[in-house]
Amino acid sequence: MFTVKNISEKTAWLFFSKLLILLSALKCVFFFYNYRVANGWSVSGINNTLQLIKWSLLYDTFCIVLIYLPFLLLLLLADTLLRKKWIKVPVLIVFSVAITLLIVLNVADIFYYRFHLQRADADLLYVLRNPFLHASYKPMLLALTIAISSGGIAWLVYGSLYKITAQRLAGDRFIPLITTLIIFTVLFVFTGTKKFVPTYPLTQVEAVQLPLAQNSFHTFLYSLYRKNESALPVANYMTTRQMETLFSIQKKNNPVSGAKKNIVLFIMESVPYDFFDSGSRYKVAMPFVDSLVNKSTFFNNAYSYSYNSNKGITAILAGLPTLTDIPLYHSGYTSINRTNIGKTLAGNGYGSSFFIGDNYDDMGFAQCCKWLGIQHYYCMTDIPGYQQMEKHSMGLHDEYVLSFLQHKLATMQQPFFAVQYNISTHYPNDLPKSFVDKYPLQNTTPPMKTMQYYNDCLQTFFKDAATKDWYNNTVFIFCADHWADPDIQNFRIDETGGFRIPIFIYDPSTEKKIKINSPVSQLDVLNTVLHFAGKEDSIISYGNNLADTALQRNRTVFARMNSAVYEAINDEYVLGFNAVEGKPLYFFDYLKDKQKKNNLLHNAVYTNKVDSMVLQMKAFLQTAYTHYRNKQ
Repeated sequence: MFTVKNISEKTAWLFFSKLLILLSALKCVFFFYNYRVANGWSVSGINNTLQLIKWSLLYDTFCIVLIYLPFLLLLLLADTLLRKKWIKVPVLIVFSVAITLLIVLNVADIFYYRFHLQRADADLLYVLRNPFLHASYKPMLLALTIAISSGGIAWLVYGSLYKITAQRLAGDRFIPLITTLIIFTVLFVFTGTKKFVPTYPLTQVEAVQLPLAQNSFHTFLYSLYRKNESALPVANYMTTRQMETLFSIQKKNNPVSGAKKNIVLFIMESVPYDFFDSGSRYKVAMPFVDSLVNKSTFFNNAYSYSYNSNKGITAILAGLPTLTDIPLYHSGYTSINRTNIGKTLAGNGYGSSFFIGDNYDDMGFAQCCKWLGIQHYYCMTDIPGYQQMEKHSMGLHDEYVLSFLQHKLATMQQPFFAVQYNISTHYPNDLPKSFVDKYPLQNTTPPMKTMQYYNDCLQTFFKDAATKDWYNNTVFIFCADHWADPDIQNFRIDETGGFRIPIFIYDPSTEKKIKINSPVSQLDVLNTVLHFAGKEDSIISYGNNLADTALQRNRTVFARMNSAVYEAINDEYVLGFNAVEGKPLYFFDYLKDKQKKNNLLHNAVYTNKVDSMVLQMKAFLQTAYTHYRNKQ
């Protein structure tokens, strides 16, 4: 028969074991649910599988000990030194909440990984800040479900922890505490603390497999730590002179000749290149947008900098790469030396405005516009009668916002700069009741149908705009904020494809179809806007002017997969680079090897090409790290 002491110790270790089993089970669900997303996770052989299991168990054990050890220590302190029984209840509540967060984050990441493509980090605090304020019943219902589920988990956890406190943890009843301390010590001695940095790519597993080993609670905590400290690696790959020769952020434009152009920038939410690719099964039937493309300069090898909207808007409007987990405009690096697009345009006689159909400052976009000196910010609540207009999960449908934009443009003094950030194409791809599906056999997925809807909205906008006096002196720039999968039911991601987006420039005064095959980036948009605004020099940007075709030759563009892995892409190859260790991870010929199955990194034939791209990547990263650290 167990004594009270035995029961307390057994209960403590039983709870520890159950928690570890639960986290392991969640890892299994995570693996299978996101199997397509990661193209099978590149699991190869029993040795690779055992390495994944080993690191998965170590990470989960570490996270449990991270919470469990302080809990036991506080109980011991309260029971043996302070002898205050009332302290036990708040201790139980605090650690019940912590363990609930541990569980909930790992559950949520099973589904959220498809959108973030890495484990949870501090960016969640900004992504999830506002969407439930004025949204439809679906997000509200989801939030309520999560709240009730979390409350139930917290209650069960509280009950389990309460049982552990049934006997005083004094004298010879230290066994759970002592054993936990031993586990904690062993983890650090045999694995080393560096291996537990969540963004650190374990050398025993491939970069794509890292999320299988990590724990969402751990990555979230670490990113909170990174939020307020200089977490950027010190990259001293080369001399400053060599770095500036290979990559410079001091740019000089070739300004447009003649009268300054009005500029309207359409930032297309979650629109992949697939929608524009005639060779893709996901080519959208969108007659009007296609007609614009056939009269535009179209960049068919364009890439986003990251997977996230709040990093995409910074790349597009500021020409800056985000190196932090959280948006740059919310980070400790807001004083970074930059070209403020709004203030710069104002110096050239331009007014500037931003239009979006969601709540004020969703995703921090209002903060971003203020940070960049954009003069006017219009959101859903600025549109007259918005309460009676049909909404979807993200805000007002595009037709209402484009109509409001049309009205405002008619009242603006020329020249002007206006940004419209559409949201109807954002997941969950809600459509208005009045939507007529004209192409059911071609537009077969929800994202494709919302792109068809956006096409119709743009057609109405341009038909009206063409009658206005400002129209023929206006250039229209289209750029997606990031790639998104065109088929939610058959989600998949790969190198290059996961960043490929549409970018095109339409000028009604010089309608001509031009196709540019060289790689370009959304980081190029800032330079391009300032080109049409007649801004010549003193531009800080990581991009080039898209209107200057000579600058697009022999280009290498850069993208950020996660906190550790960056990519360099030229007109033939894609290089994956481990920014923590400072070494390449993979090298693919993405034109010939579309499935990215043949890693050429260690193929002697390609050594010179690999070395060249590695050098360019190092120059890019060293430039960015130096720029961030030297804010002025």
